[in-house]
Amino acid sequence: FEKLCSISLSHINVYACLVCGKYFQGRGLKSHAYIHSVQLSHHVFLNLHTLKFYCLPDNYEIIDSSLEDITYVLKPTFTAQHIAHLDKQAKLSRAYDGTTYLPGIVGLNNIKANDYANAVLQALSNVPPLRNYFLEEENYRRIQRPPGDIMFLLVQRFGELMRKLWNPRNFKAHVSPHEMLQAVVLCSKKNFQITKQG
Repeated sequence: FEKLCSISLSHINVYACLVCGKYFQGRGLKSHAYIHSVQLSHHVFLNLHTLKFYCLPDNYEIIDSSLEDITYVLKPTFTAQHIAHLDKQAKLSRAYDGTTYLPGIVGLNNIKANDYANAVLQALSNVPPLRNYFLEEENYRRIQRPPGDIMFLLVQRFGELMRKLWNPRNFKAHVSPHEMLQAVVLCSKKNFQITKQG
Protein backbone atom coordinates (compact mmCIF):
# COMPACT_ATOMS: atom_id res chain seq x y z
CA PHE A 1 0.00 0.00 0.00
CA GLU A 2 0.92 3.65 -0.12
CA LYS A 3 3.82 4.24 2.25
CA LEU A 4 2.19 6.51 4.81
CA CYS A 5 1.71 6.25 8.57
CA SER A 6 -1.54 4.50 9.49
CA ILE A 7 -2.09 7.04 12.30
CA SER A 8 -0.68 10.42 11.20
CA LEU A 9 -1.10 9.74 7.43
CA SER A 10 2.35 11.28 6.91
CA HIS A 11 4.79 10.12 4.20
CA ILE A 12 7.78 11.33 6.26
CA ASN A 13 10.01 8.87 8.16
CA VAL A 14 7.69 5.85 7.80
CA TYR A 15 8.49 2.41 9.22
CA ALA A 16 6.79 -0.90 8.49
CA CYS A 17 6.13 -3.20 11.44
CA LEU A 18 7.38 -6.60 10.30
CA VAL A 19 5.00 -8.40 12.65
CA CYS A 20 1.65 -6.97 11.55
CA GLY A 21 2.62 -5.07 8.37
CA LYS A 22 1.21 -1.69 9.43
CA TYR A 23 3.05 1.55 8.72
CA PHE A 24 4.02 3.99 11.49
CA GLN A 25 5.88 7.29 11.58
CA GLY A 26 9.16 7.75 13.46
CA ARG A 27 11.04 5.57 15.89
CA GLY A 28 11.90 8.04 18.66
CA LEU A 29 10.21 8.24 22.05
CA LYS A 30 6.48 9.03 21.71
CA SER A 31 6.52 8.28 17.97
CA HIS A 32 3.77 6.09 16.54
CA ALA A 33 6.18 3.22 15.80
CA TYR A 34 7.65 3.39 19.30
CA ILE A 35 4.20 3.35 20.95
CA HIS A 36 3.14 0.45 18.71
CA SER A 37 6.23 -1.54 19.71
CA VAL A 38 5.54 -1.03 23.43
CA GLN A 39 1.78 -1.62 23.35
CA LEU A 40 1.79 -4.72 21.13
CA SER A 41 5.31 -6.09 21.70
CA HIS A 42 6.09 -5.85 17.99
CA HIS A 43 9.80 -5.13 17.84
CA VAL A 44 11.17 -5.30 14.28
CA PHE A 45 10.61 -2.34 11.95
CA LEU A 46 11.82 -1.47 8.46
CA ASN A 47 12.45 2.13 7.38
CA LEU A 48 10.67 2.28 4.02
CA HIS A 49 13.03 4.94 2.66
CA THR A 50 16.49 3.79 3.81
CA LEU A 51 15.56 0.07 3.87
CA LYS A 52 17.28 -0.35 7.26
CA PHE A 53 15.86 -2.56 10.01
CA TYR A 54 15.47 -1.46 13.63
CA CYS A 55 14.51 -3.04 16.92
CA LEU A 56 12.10 -0.94 18.98
CA PRO A 57 11.72 0.26 21.70
CA ASP A 58 15.48 -0.32 22.21
CA ASN A 59 16.14 1.67 19.01
CA TYR A 60 19.13 -0.15 17.51
CA GLU A 61 19.78 -1.14 13.91
CA ILE A 62 19.49 -4.82 13.01
CA ILE A 63 22.09 -6.03 10.53
CA ASP A 64 21.26 -9.54 9.38
CA SER A 65 21.68 -10.95 5.86
CA SER A 66 18.53 -13.07 6.28
CA LEU A 67 16.49 -9.85 5.99
CA GLU A 68 17.79 -9.08 2.48
CA ASP A 69 14.89 -10.97 0.89
CA ILE A 70 12.49 -8.45 2.42
CA THR A 71 14.36 -5.44 1.05
CA TYR A 72 14.64 -7.06 -2.38
CA VAL A 73 10.88 -7.64 -2.53
CA LEU A 74 10.28 -4.02 -1.52
CA LYS A 75 12.80 -2.67 -4.06
CA PRO A 76 13.81 -5.24 -6.69
CA THR A 77 16.79 -4.37 -8.88
CA PHE A 78 17.71 -5.63 -12.31
CA THR A 79 21.03 -5.63 -14.14
CA ALA A 80 21.26 -4.97 -17.87
CA GLN A 81 22.37 -8.60 -18.34
CA HIS A 82 19.33 -9.92 -16.44
CA ILE A 83 16.98 -7.71 -18.49
CA ALA A 84 18.54 -8.91 -21.77
CA HIS A 85 17.75 -12.53 -20.88
CA LEU A 86 14.16 -12.06 -19.67
CA ASP A 87 12.57 -13.25 -22.90
CA LYS A 88 15.17 -15.92 -23.68
CA GLN A 89 14.56 -18.14 -20.69
CA ALA A 90 11.21 -18.66 -19.03
CA LYS A 91 12.11 -19.85 -15.56
CA LEU A 92 9.44 -20.52 -12.95
CA SER A 93 9.94 -18.92 -9.54
CA ARG A 94 8.64 -20.19 -6.23
CA ALA A 95 6.68 -17.84 -3.97
CA TYR A 96 7.00 -17.91 -0.19
CA ASP A 97 3.76 -19.92 0.13
CA GLY A 98 5.11 -22.63 -2.19
CA THR A 99 3.16 -21.68 -5.32
CA THR A 100 5.07 -21.23 -8.56
CA TYR A 101 4.78 -18.30 -10.93
CA LEU A 102 6.41 -16.93 -14.05
CA PRO A 103 7.93 -13.46 -13.44
CA GLY A 104 6.00 -10.91 -15.49
CA ILE A 105 2.94 -13.15 -15.54
CA VAL A 106 1.56 -12.48 -12.08
CA GLY A 107 -1.79 -11.20 -10.90
CA LEU A 108 -2.60 -7.64 -9.89
CA ASN A 109 -4.87 -7.17 -6.88
CA ASN A 110 -8.33 -5.80 -7.59
CA ILE A 111 -8.78 -3.04 -5.01
CA LYS A 112 -12.19 -1.68 -6.01
CA ALA A 113 -13.04 -1.09 -9.67
CA ASN A 114 -9.53 -1.14 -11.08
CA ASP A 115 -9.78 -4.30 -13.19
CA TYR A 116 -9.69 -2.29 -16.44
CA ALA A 117 -6.60 -0.42 -15.26
CA ASN A 118 -5.01 -3.75 -14.25
CA ALA A 119 -5.53 -5.10 -17.77
CA VAL A 120 -3.80 -2.03 -19.26
CA LEU A 121 -0.92 -2.27 -16.76
CA GLN A 122 -0.48 -5.99 -17.52
CA ALA A 123 -0.38 -5.28 -21.27
CA LEU A 124 2.17 -2.45 -20.86
CA SER A 125 4.34 -4.64 -18.62
CA ASN A 126 4.80 -7.07 -21.50
CA VAL A 127 5.95 -4.56 -24.15
CA PRO A 128 9.70 -5.38 -24.09
CA PRO A 129 11.20 -1.93 -24.91
CA LEU A 130 8.94 -0.20 -22.36
CA ARG A 131 9.44 -2.93 -19.75
CA ASN A 132 13.22 -2.97 -20.19
CA TYR A 133 13.46 0.81 -19.84
CA PHE A 134 11.49 0.83 -16.57
CA LEU A 135 13.16 -2.24 -15.05
CA GLU A 136 16.45 -0.33 -14.90
CA GLU A 137 15.75 2.57 -12.54
CA GLU A 138 18.98 4.32 -13.53
CA ASN A 139 17.33 5.17 -16.88
CA TYR A 140 15.03 7.74 -15.28
CA ARG A 141 16.06 8.27 -11.66
CA ARG A 142 18.13 11.39 -12.38
CA ILE A 143 15.75 13.07 -14.83
CA GLN A 144 15.57 16.80 -14.01
CA ARG A 145 12.03 18.10 -13.56
CA PRO A 146 10.63 21.52 -12.64
CA PRO A 147 9.71 22.23 -9.01
CA GLY A 148 6.15 21.21 -8.20
CA ASP A 149 5.95 18.74 -11.12
CA ILE A 150 3.87 15.87 -9.77
CA MET A 151 3.59 14.05 -13.11
CA PHE A 152 6.99 12.42 -12.57
CA LEU A 153 5.29 10.44 -9.80
CA LEU A 154 3.63 8.38 -12.57
CA VAL A 155 7.06 7.49 -13.97
CA GLN A 156 8.38 6.44 -10.55
CA ARG A 157 5.31 4.39 -9.61
CA PHE A 158 5.12 2.70 -13.01
CA GLY A 159 8.78 1.72 -12.71
CA GLU A 160 8.22 0.33 -9.21
CA LEU A 161 5.26 -1.71 -10.44
CA MET A 162 7.23 -3.08 -13.43
CA ARG A 163 10.06 -4.20 -11.14
CA LYS A 164 7.60 -5.89 -8.78
CA LEU A 165 5.76 -7.65 -11.61
CA TRP A 166 9.03 -9.02 -13.00
CA ASN A 167 10.60 -9.81 -9.61
CA PRO A 168 11.86 -13.43 -9.59
CA ARG A 169 11.84 -13.43 -5.75
CA ASN A 170 8.27 -12.32 -4.91
CA PHE A 171 6.71 -13.55 -1.67
CA LYS A 172 3.38 -14.10 -3.46
CA ALA A 173 2.31 -14.76 -7.04
CA HIS A 174 0.46 -11.44 -7.18
CA VAL A 175 1.30 -7.76 -6.77
CA SER A 176 -0.65 -4.75 -5.50
CA PRO A 177 -0.96 -1.85 -7.96
CA HIS A 178 -2.18 0.43 -5.14
CA GLU A 179 0.66 2.99 -5.25
CA MET A 180 0.52 3.21 -9.06
CA LEU A 181 -3.24 3.74 -8.98
CA GLN A 182 -2.91 6.36 -6.22
CA ALA A 183 -0.48 8.23 -8.49
CA VAL A 184 -3.02 8.09 -11.34
CA VAL A 185 -5.70 9.53 -9.02
CA LEU A 186 -3.37 12.31 -7.84
CA CYS A 187 -1.91 13.22 -11.25
CA SER A 188 -5.32 13.22 -12.96
CA LYS A 189 -6.62 15.56 -10.23
CA LYS A 190 -9.13 12.82 -9.30
CA ASN A 191 -10.59 12.50 -12.83
CA PHE A 192 -9.68 8.81 -12.58
CA GLN A 193 -10.63 7.03 -9.37
CA ILE A 194 -9.89 3.57 -7.98
CA THR A 195 -13.57 3.25 -7.02
CA LYS A 196 -14.91 3.78 -10.56
CA GLN A 197 -14.09 2.06 -13.82
CA GLY A 198 -12.53 4.44 -16.32
